[in-house]
Amino acid sequence: MRIFLLPISTRRTLIYCEKQAPAAKTSYTDWAINKASSTWADLEKAPSGWKKRLVGLGNGIFRRIPFEEWGLKTLPTYSKSTVERAVAARVLFPGRFLEEGKVTGMLAKIATERQGLHKQRLVWSFVGMPFTIPVGILPVIPNIPLFYLAFRAWSHYKGWFSGDLAFWD
Repeated sequence: MRIFLLPISTRRTLIYCEKQAPAAKTSYTDWAINKASSTWADLEKAPSGWKKRLVGLGNGIFRRIPFEEWGLKTLPTYSKSTVERAVAARVLFPGRFLEEGKVTGMLAKIATERQGLHKQRLVWSFVGMPFTIPVGILPVIPNIPLFYLAFRAWSHYKGWFSGDLAFWD
């Protein structure tokens, strides 16, 4: 596993985790993520109509998500095997812009600074999901609000638990 730190400005840094080649057996979450990605890619190929409009609106909403959250989603969630791999993780960063002594503190800050926000929004995403279920009764459109809230709940779950990794200490 390799972790990249890229300074965007003097106060903000992008984190990205490149995982090693996946095992032959994929987890249910990886399967669901791959299925959602391929479905979204199929919707993007639509020449016109409600699918094209939905993709345009969805991409506009996704652009509002801060890049720090997208970076936190690349980090693995806490487990014993994750901690074992995390010890062997290499952190790569441009030495010209980041001092080596500050990298550990920066990793801890990135992982923990928004945990309260992620916890709060995770709860509200779960609270909102039951209210979107009646939209699924309509046979014309899929239950887009439910899918969006499920996606945001998963995003906030990843952001909230990214700070629990043992290698941040």
